[in-house]
Amino acid sequence: MVLAAILAAGLFNAVLPPRILSARADSPAKSDLAESYIAGFFRATAETAVAQPSEENATKAVKALLMREIPLDETARYMLGPVWPTDNKQAGRRFQEQFEDFVAEAVAMGFRANPSLALEVSGSRSRDDGSTLVLSRLTLPSGRTLPVDWQLVRNPGSGTFQITDITVAGINVAMALRSMAEASLAETDIDGLIPRWRTALTRRQQTSAAGSANAPQ
Repeated sequence: MVLAAILAAGLFNAVLPPRILSARADSPAKSDLAESYIAGFFRATAETAVAQPSEENATKAVKALLMREIPLDETARYMLGPVWPTDNKQAGRRFQEQFEDFVAEAVAMGFRANPSLALEVSGSRSRDDGSTLVLSRLTLPSGRTLPVDWQLVRNPGSGTFQITDITVAGINVAMALRSMAEASLAETDIDGLIPRWRTALTRRQQTSAAGSANAPQ
């Protein structure tokens, strides 16, 4: 979900606090537009999250960026699959808004807690369906690296990209979210799904913070 994601490269022309520079994304000097786009997307998302004075402001700013680059409303609908409330548009839209807020919150908090995250774009290739697959490696604060593949489509009119799929370490993010939703819906309803995930995220962050505080110096 850190990527998740997941920003236009020229968004940050102003001078930013030095610690923001530790969250970076690199691509080869001769990379094509798709590769440069992903590098810029990652860098701008990280900078947006860390530059804000509070988590609330960071979530709002990150959400605005993500909504332009990733069809989160479609992802929310795919997550629910056969249980999508086709006969209740209001319930469906309410779930989409909850999901969009949750993703933005998770991404913003992830970058603010781990400003040293780094993404290296390593290449790209065209797919038979007309989309582009961009290959990259995410380096975690622990030093561990994870392969991340980004699927992009291009608007024929504007020429801009949109991220339609993300795979992390061989795990498709949309499919993983769908499996998580199915498991959670066995114990709660649609309206309780995102609050349940938010509680789990908060608990995990508290546990992580406590572990860091107790770690040997």
